[in-house]
Amino acid sequence: MISLMSPDRPLSYEEVAKLVKPDFMEDLSLDYVISNVMAVREEQELRPYFYWTSPDFETSRYRQEVSRDLRDPAIRATVTDFIAGVTTAVRYLQFSEAVSISAQKWKWRLDGILTYYQALEDLCTRFNEVQPRAKAFYAAHQRFFEILSSQEVQKLRGKSQNLNREFLAMRYHLTINKDRATLTFQYDDTDYCFPIRDAFAHGNADPSPVYFEGSPFSSGMELSPLEEFILNQFYKNNRVLFRDLETFCGIRREIVTQETLDFIREIRFYLMVLEFEEKLEEKGFPFTVPLIVKDKELYLDDCYDMALAIHHAEIKKEVVFNDIMKANFEKAIIVTGPNQGGKTTLAKAFGQAFYLGMMGFRVPGRLAKLPFVNQIYTLFSCKNAGINVESRLHTELRRVQAMLETIGNRSIVIMNELFTSAPTMDALAMSRALMQTLLKNVHAICFCVTHTYELAGDSDDYVSLVATVVEDGTFRRTFRIVRKEANGIAFANSIADKYKLDYSHINYRIQKNG
Repeated sequence: MISLMSPDRPLSYEEVAKLVKPDFMEDLSLDYVISNVMAVREEQELRPYFYWTSPDFETSRYRQEVSRDLRDPAIRATVTDFIAGVTTAVRYLQFSEAVSISAQKWKWRLDGILTYYQALEDLCTRFNEVQPRAKAFYAAHQRFFEILSSQEVQKLRGKSQNLNREFLAMRYHLTINKDRATLTFQYDDTDYCFPIRDAFAHGNADPSPVYFEGSPFSSGMELSPLEEFILNQFYKNNRVLFRDLETFCGIRREIVTQETLDFIREIRFYLMVLEFEEKLEEKGFPFTVPLIVKDKELYLDDCYDMALAIHHAEIKKEVVFNDIMKANFEKAIIVTGPNQGGKTTLAKAFGQAFYLGMMGFRVPGRLAKLPFVNQIYTLFSCKNAGINVESRLHTELRRVQAMLETIGNRSIVIMNELFTSAPTMDALAMSRALMQTLLKNVHAICFCVTHTYELAGDSDDYVSLVATVVEDGTFRRTFRIVRKEANGIAFANSIADKYKLDYSHINYRIQKNG
């Protein structure tokens, strides 16, 4: 079985359709992103492919090769034509099941057989010309070549082509005069319309064709009485040929295999994502092919939250890009700073980049290097667990426990304002305990957005990122998040400003109250 999604264990579409949406997608706004990707083609059957995450490093690189090849216009045109050819063949075979006249049924089936194998042959021929480099396309080329080279298929195609040549050689002459039609099998290729028109041309007379209303020919699959009459006359004159057609096409064969249909769905999935990326690029949002590595060094230059980019592109509002960098020895990224400063947005951008990179697609940004991960966990502050503070904390702790039972060392954990329902010192203690467990016992990559800035100073192995504000007393958010020591000043100042606890307001109230 050939697949563009997995080199070792391909899944049939039936298996893909049963895949469950990963838990992290909602927290990272990937549901919204995927819905916008799906809007490119309106092919809802492709949605489950987003849930087929990469289990290993080799699979991610395998998919990257496919994505890279499909950005080549010649290769994209080749597979697009292949999809069109197979789709036409499928439609012809469906027609053969829908019509009631036996001769028409078998001819549709003959056309389906011819069209399908011609599509396979054209793909192999053009792959020889455009030379895709992806292992998946090489395997597909070999597989289809083997099918075409098999003795069974060669015999099938030979018989199909011979039958088709005889049908193409059929000619007839039809004279329609008011409500009467005369059919003869003496056919003359000479078209007398042009010399007659030229002979009776008057000046600048309009040469446009005249269309008759109430055509005697059917516009659908079902034959009109006149067409059925013509077919019957051909049948009477070519009984042996029609019997051969029925004998040949009456045998039930699997023509368009499920393997081919699954392969085409996977191509359409890649093309849909690629078309979406290109639409967002046209609006000024860059994408880059990430370098996926086995160590734990990472960088993302000019990364951004795709959900925010989609929304802001519609209202023509600027999106601030940010950089993230972590050396191989550094164990975690801690993001602090004032509320509404872009910290959660950066957390989503970070998670989206890993998801898309492991899926084999380009990631939002100008440059990217990502450690391979096969599990993404998100622990976002629970906002809807009820008004009871204890129930929120209990829900968050249960999520932590469930994560710790399944997490491995090729994982990333994205935490966003966890334990906010607990007192600050308790939240800090729980966060420290969780970080120690994740980094020492599991060796996961941690990205933590927190209001307890002291966490960033716990280790020299932590990368400290701080959401900045305008240093003019207004504390306006810049949405730029930079690498610097966390001190909590900007956060404290913003809280004081929000609740009017800064020096000027306190001094005013003291003087007013005497």
